Amino acid sequence: MSQDASFSEGADSALYLGAFTTEDVEVISTILQDGIFCIKDLAWLKNKRQVAVLVNRFRWENKSEYIEKNSAPERVKSLLIIDNVLNISSQGIDRSDSSAPLNLLNLDLKKTKKNIFLTLLLSNFGAIKFELDAIELSIKDVTRPYKAYSENIPFHPIIDDS
Repeated sequence: MSQDASFSEGADSALYLGAFTTEDVEVISTILQDGIFCIKDLAWLKNKRQVAVLVNRFRWENKSEYIEKNSAPERVKSLLIIDNVLNISSQGIDRSDSSAPLNLLNLDLKKTKKNIFLTLLLSNFGAIKFELDAIELSIKDVTRPYKAYSENIPFHPIIDDS
């Protein structure tokens, strides 16, 4: 008799996901939270209407293991592909330093009557905005996991303005 695989058995396998809906983008956003990349790791293939970003993502899927087993947190290099790109704009980024690390906080998706806008929200008020004519993203791990250099789990304190 065969038995279904458990979720934990897949924890060390490479991640490969696609996104075609707003909800799918939210999943990819969660996975990429606290990812780090540099401008030199972003390529716009204008003729293919595609952008590729090599992101050093934190492996949030193993967070409980880091805490329960006191194991070192890990990162993995993942390739984010954004298709159907019409235009790109940015703000708050020093493009003269293509090696400066950019910390990805969130993917924000907004739809208008004509187009769709996907924004990579970065720390220090930076942003990269992509104008799309359809939602089509994918993320794929392209290296084996490695120990996070900081050896820390990213932490975001909640600020109470009340």
